[in-house]
Amino acid sequence: MASVAVDTLITDLRLRIGDIDSANYRYLDDWLYIALIAAVKNLERYWGSKYIVDSDGYVTRNSEYANFEFEESDGVIQRKDENIIIIMAALFVLEGSLESSAWSIGSWRDAEVAYSNIEAGKLRTATLRNLKEELNSLIKPPSKRLSSGSRRSILEYPHY
Repeated sequence: MASVAVDTLITDLRLRIGDIDSANYRYLDDWLYIALIAAVKNLERYWGSKYIVDSDGYVTRNSEYANFEFEESDGVIQRKDENIIIIMAALFVLEGSLESSAWSIGSWRDAEVAYSNIEAGKLRTATLRNLKEELNSLIKPPSKRLSSGSRRSILEYPHY
């Protein structure tokens, strides 16, 4: 069974989150790697364990999952699934970044100078909302619905 390292998606993830200046990356490769692993693990609820991540960060196909459109020789992770994994990882990275900078968002003013970065916080929140909407448009989110009931005629039940 073939496997692929999840860190092959780091470049695409950097592009998605806008971290493209190689001289001044905002995020370490290790953080992005962890976000990609967390994304694949979190998507197990969406896909029903379509992919399995081992302890070394390699992704393999779950042999019990039968709905793969392409053979494994065309790639362990299907191309349409790569984008979903990258979006989920981007959500992890950007949500964490927003949380860590939440205390520095604000505004102040004195007699000569005014400063505000509230709009930057709103922009980041809008970006997260757009990513979530895109993810939900690509894959059906897991739900907490009860299973549907079955309907039977009362005459089918045994009489005692």
